[in-house]
Amino acid sequence: MPIHKRKRARKACNPCHQRKRKCDVSPSTGKSPGIFEEHKSRYTGASAAMAFPHILGLALGSDNPPKVNSTAYNFGIRPEEASNTYGMLGSLISEENLTFYSNVYFTTMGSILDVIGPRIYAQRCREYYHGPGSPPVAFGAIAAGVAAVGSFLSSVRYSRESDLLQYAKAILDDPASMRMLSVDHVIAWGMRLFYLRATTRPSSAWIASCTLMHLCEVVGLYKEENIQRIASVAGAAALGHDADRLRRIFWILWAAHQMLSYECDRSAVTFAAVSTQAIIATPGSVADQFVQIIQIIPSPNSPFQLDSQLAFPRDPNEDLSERLMVLSKLHFTHPFLVATKADLAFCFYRRIYQFKAGITDQSIQVVIDSGRDGLQAAEQLASQGRLLWNVIGSVFQYACILLAIDTPSSSAHISAAFKTLENLVRATDTALTRQALSIARHLLSLNIAKKRKELLQLEAVEAVYEAFQPPPEPNPDTAVPDLVGWGVDWDQFLVEPYLSMFPDLEM
Repeated sequence: MPIHKRKRARKACNPCHQRKRKCDVSPSTGKSPGIFEEHKSRYTGASAAMAFPHILGLALGSDNPPKVNSTAYNFGIRPEEASNTYGMLGSLISEENLTFYSNVYFTTMGSILDVIGPRIYAQRCREYYHGPGSPPVAFGAIAAGVAAVGSFLSSVRYSRESDLLQYAKAILDDPASMRMLSVDHVIAWGMRLFYLRATTRPSSAWIASCTLMHLCEVVGLYKEENIQRIASVAGAAALGHDADRLRRIFWILWAAHQMLSYECDRSAVTFAAVSTQAIIATPGSVADQFVQIIQIIPSPNSPFQLDSQLAFPRDPNEDLSERLMVLSKLHFTHPFLVATKADLAFCFYRRIYQFKAGITDQSIQVVIDSGRDGLQAAEQLASQGRLLWNVIGSVFQYACILLAIDTPSSSAHISAAFKTLENLVRATDTALTRQALSIARHLLSLNIAKKRKELLQLEAVEAVYEAFQPPPEPNPDTAVPDLVGWGVDWDQFLVEPYLSMFPDLEM
């Protein structure tokens, strides 16, 4: 680009900065890959149809280029969808009950699903119930989601738990609310995802996680420069939107989506490039460890990459086996993380199993050991009444995978897996847990039938072998006559058979 044009483009960007709209410029190309608007918490790619009039205005030297909006996206001959009616959260749950169930959430899962700090959350709850003016609508969805998850985790379920979920959903689906997305919307969707993962079917949870990733893209959380800008906005600290918290929000929710996609064997949402920095390990939080586990999953957006990935072509069986070895070196104490590690080991094994290319004894041992540890973690969580999704899932999958491995070392753990599964069914006794136990028992019966058939085939061979009795071998002591006692001349005996061959030879 000529020098005078570069100067003009740089000057034209100044109005954007004055209006708190940032035009990201790549140092290598000078091109603007996207526009971030802090006051709307919205990030738009520079090639988007909505952004092009603005980009063109800058290129033409305008000091007041057109705003980034949906001009001419449609004719506008119909009104937009009407807003939902949801009222105030206080009509569903008192501040006292909200505090109780929120504490259950933070005590149980707050250290893992660390998307909002308990201190900031408690402060914002007080402001929501007692503050002047209209409280932020999106925070009502956060609080309702936290209380719903807390009710699920509590031994005493809140009577209006389902209403809390529907309240949050009404806000998150509200067209008016969606037009002004914020970080609060992302957090609220995260709470909804956690509840759906614990209560509904895989497809529903996975679709919600995909939506969540697209919201992260709209808000711009996958770019470090956007995070810095959001954190620098006036009032961001009071909302708990500091840079480290914003990174936690993105990476934790990204990890949840990746795990959902991988265990369902479905495509994950990917970004053109992720520049968000890593989570900083802090006391009382294990969110960084949760993300570390999930980053082992093959993903173009994961900062974890195997050294051997540089080789091309890459054998997928070897790749998964190598990832299993990396996973085996991670050690955790939190039972949820131990069960999650087991779940990921099972994910890797199921893919290797489909390749039918064989699996090393070392990889098999990693799967067995991870599952054994996961079994103990599941029992620990169940004894505490924490019936998280991977409590039943890890135990059931472990039983199935032990049957699939079908070796003496794996068979030694089947009894413990089935015993734990049976205990979980007794503790909950739902249609889904009974179904899991029924399927596991059916697979065990099929495995036993298969082994019996193989045993019958071997016994048939053995029966034929026993029916054929070869003559007994002679006794070395009696088979050869005692010719010495017969007075045999051994020299004559050994030579005479050959005399006929030499008629002229005289003895």
